[in-house]
Amino acid sequence: MLEQLAAVAGRYDTLAQRLKRHAELCTYPNIKAGLERLAEDEAGQANALRRILADLGARPRLAETPPHDGSSNWERVSADLALHTELFRELNTQVVEWEGVDPKVASHLREFLDGEDRSAGILRDLALKCDPQAFD
Repeated sequence: MLEQLAAVAGRYDTLAQRLKRHAELCTYPNIKAGLERLAEDEAGQANALRRILADLGARPRLAETPPHDGSSNWERVSADLALHTELFRELNTQVVEWEGVDPKVASHLREFLDGEDRSAGILRDLALKCDPQAFD
């Protein structure tokens, strides 16, 4: 379970980096600002997972970065949303598994997921604001 948590933590760090890079590529000021704020929030969340792992004597595992970011804002943000959704599901499963092993870790993960639920809504809204027909 610790190894799975380390893998998820590494992927959250990757998500934060991707959001930052995608904000830099975005030409729409409102979407760009939203992505920048979300990138900062996700970097903070990645650090929170890093602290949980440190308390358990582990570190995040490096994740592979996808070779293709996407050719439009819509494609990039939609891929970020898909990754976020996948990670959110994985951590929900982790909460259940950790509950039987270490309720304190499960509690920290539940707190973490509360923040992620808000981030998911913001990312969904940003993806909807992107025009799927506009390529930049």
